[in-house]
Amino acid sequence: MFTFTIMAKGVDRLLQNLNILPELGRQRCFELGNPFYYKDGTDKNAPGNEKGTYYRKELPSGEIYLVELNITRLPGQNYQFNDKVIRRIK
Repeated sequence: MFTFTIMAKGVDRLLQNLNILPELGRQRCFELGNPFYYKDGTDKNAPGNEKGTYYRKELPSGEIYLVELNITRLPGQNYQFNDKVIRRIK
């Protein structure tokens, strides 16, 4: 019972800090030299985004683009990200 109480407190602490998880993912992408993809609510009604495939692509340099993203995974391989730039945001 004691172990469960300690675990529950740790889980509660993690759940209260969920807002930092995307930032950790962003940081790790940049450390690896990769772009960071995320959805932004303001792009939901962008013309051409009826399928909901528009993401924001942030580069380590700070540039941000609106892209159409297609994510595929072939059996036994890593995920493959194919993006098509719609426009530059920043």
